Amino acid sequence: MMLSTSSHKEATCPVCRESLEDAVTGSCGHTFCPWCSPLTSHMGAQPSRGVLLCPFCKETEKTETRMVPVPLGPLGETYCGEHGEKIYFFCEKDAEFLCVLCREGPSHQAHTVDFLEDAIRPYRDRLRRQLEALSAERDETENVMGQEDRKLQALLAQMESKEQQVEGAFARLQRELGEQQHLLLARLSELTQQIWKERDDYILTVTEQVIRLGAQVQELEEKCQRPASELLQDVTVSRNRCETKSFVSPEPISPDLVRKIRDLHRKILTLPEMMRTFSENLVRHLETDSGEQPGVSGAVSY
Repeated sequence: MMLSTSSHKEATCPVCRESLEDAVTGSCGHTFCPWCSPLTSHMGAQPSRGVLLCPFCKETEKTETRMVPVPLGPLGETYCGEHGEKIYFFCEKDAEFLCVLCREGPSHQAHTVDFLEDAIRPYRDRLRRQLEALSAERDETENVMGQEDRKLQALLAQMESKEQQVEGAFARLQRELGEQQHLLLARLSELTQQIWKERDDYILTVTEQVIRLGAQVQELEEKCQRPASELLQDVTVSRNRCETKSFVSPEPISPDLVRKIRDLHRKILTLPEMMRTFSENLVRHLETDSGEQPGVSGAVSY
């Protein structure tokens, strides 16, 4: 049989074959128009009480079946597409929904037919068990998710702490390197000033000596231009005055300053190699998986 979930107007009365409007359903399960079942006043029913006699049961049953008019349920209930009757039964063999007329038909007389509530009960029980199992699994999953999320939150907090440690370590390193750079540049500046001072002293000393030597050169040039008689008369005096002392050139830079420059030079000379070695060691340390370090085994709890 075919099922229909149409409205009342699409169902037909099995008696008059007209559209069902203001239909009633008896306790026997038959649905029909109210005017297709006459009032059974001869059975003792009062019209005011609205007791109706089922036309099907009237013809087929020896005992008349009285029934009270029952309005159909809300629109969209399931009705038999063949007879227009409301569905009350379920055939397990054919897996079909049946109305009263379908149940009495030859196609399902030998089959096991149950009321809908009886037929659906095992399915409801199975669904209920599945629901309980799924609910328990859902609760367990939510519980596990909560536990894992708390672990992840703790891990994220640890990662944030590690970020602060890295930033602090590099900031401290930059600060210390900056301090050492400042000290080294200050030392270079101090030595540079000393070099300038000793240079100025050296140039001043040598310049004064050059001036004295220039004066003597000029005096001798003038004497060379004199007559021989004058030179001979003043030969003794000229001999004494022309005697020159050997000029001892001063050191342009003092030995102490030279020692300081050499010492600083050695420090600066090895500085690039030290920085390169430090950089390589840092990169190697950060890129190499060195395994679990002592004291770190409990740091990460995840």
